[in-house]
Amino acid sequence: MKIEVYPIFSDHMDTLKELSKDTSQGQPQYMTERTEEAVNFDLVKRAYTNHLGLSEETASSCDALAFFPAGPVFIEFKNGTVKNADVKTKIRDSLLIYGGITGQSIADTGSAMEFVLVYNGEKNPDKSRSRAAIIAHLANKADTEYIRFDLERFQTLYFKAVHTYTPEEFEKYLTEKGLS
Repeated sequence: MKIEVYPIFSDHMDTLKELSKDTSQGQPQYMTERTEEAVNFDLVKRAYTNHLGLSEETASSCDALAFFPAGPVFIEFKNGTVKNADVKTKIRDSLLIYGGITGQSIADTGSAMEFVLVYNGEKNPDKSRSRAAIIAHLANKADTEYIRFDLERFQTLYFKAVHTYTPEEFEKYLTEKGLS
């Protein structure tokens, strides 16, 4: 996909670092230091809903839409406590807006797009560390990924892959995607 075809995307670019910024604690905190550019999907949502004469509060959105060589990736950064319902709403609304802009269907995103939730591991510990360790071990043995926060249901249905990563795991993911 050529981003230039969609001015609503190319007009709202920012760095991953800026898109990961959390100012809720006063001083800015970043979940990544990466300077690669991605679409500020919060601003895309605002432009899209305002164009329809609606408030931006009408819909929720993921923080970023990155176009990596392997395909598009929605990214949501959560430095605070992850609330499943909020993340699921952001996924749904973002996919609907993306489809409205590009004309792509859920079948298209299910075969080509990924979703990544980057979360603060300290603020979102597993309730049972031993259970989490067992699940992670079994996932590793099965050569699959441990997907947290009940988001595995969106894999295959809406995305070709869903990932839940701490900032350190996200850095490894970006490197594996060919971004050094």
